[in-house]
Amino acid sequence: MIAPECLAQSPAQTPSSMPANHKLEFDVASVRENKSGGPATSNFPLDRGGAYSSTGGAFSATNQSLVGLLIFAYKINISEFRGGLMNSLPGWAKMDRFDVNARAASENPTKEDMRQMMQSLLEDRFKLRVHREQRQMPVFGLYLLKPVKGGPQLKPHNLSSSCQAALPLPAGGTPAEKMVGLWPSGCGDGTERRVSKYVLREGGRDMTMSAIADWLTGSGESDRPFLDRTGLSGTFDFVLEFDSESLGREGVSSAARDDSGPTFMEAMKEQLGLRVEKQDGFIGIFVVDNVEYPPAN
Repeated sequence: MIAPECLAQSPAQTPSSMPANHKLEFDVASVRENKSGGPATSNFPLDRGGAYSSTGGAFSATNQSLVGLLIFAYKINISEFRGGLMNSLPGWAKMDRFDVNARAASENPTKEDMRQMMQSLLEDRFKLRVHREQRQMPVFGLYLLKPVKGGPQLKPHNLSSSCQAALPLPAGGTPAEKMVGLWPSGCGDGTERRVSKYVLREGGRDMTMSAIADWLTGSGESDRPFLDRTGLSGTFDFVLEFDSESLGREGVSSAARDDSGPTFMEAMKEQLGLRVEKQDGFIGIFVVDNVEYPPAN
């Protein structure tokens, strides 16, 4: 069962004063192939989160894949990849790298403005056409173990904790339960870090439960997306630590070791206060209808 929603069908417009139904575009822009093999860089985070400092209208990104630009422009969730996006893209879209330098007509565009201008650029230079649709598939529903309340490492976001600037890293050796609300440094999206040979740490600040469920999709090496069924509103901070090496199919533990942490499913219960239930549900899928290699400037 599919319900499509078109994303990239209307032509882009330039002035920042245009009504909301008109898409913004950069005043000037260049796209060039990068074969340096160097690291990917940008003048602000190209992620789904809200971290952003004004650049005076300049956009600068080097050694970026088209996939990375898509994630930034359309805020593609992890679960939206489940429809086979990576398998449907041509090889160059995943492997080749590009430098993008552009400038907006306005000197103070927001990050959302930048996303919209990047959409216009991708439509123009890469002939990109995309849409989102809902598909029914097997999922994991996330439910609270106790009514109204999560576990010790899932807490409502403290509104007095600023998300405008990155937080300093907690001191080394800080227990995971003490890091909730202090790590990661940015807000609005999840972060992953390996803290030992076997243990992974997942965390986020100022995220809805739906966003947390999406971030956790794939964390337990599951072939099912996670859907929020907790009924919790507002935004939350969380930190989850689990043994990445003791995972079997759909996150079920294999043989434990003395030096291991909890399995993914055990950590979900003990740390986040969440139980997991197999069911069917509707998942948003991101579909690329057309994409072409950009011409030389």
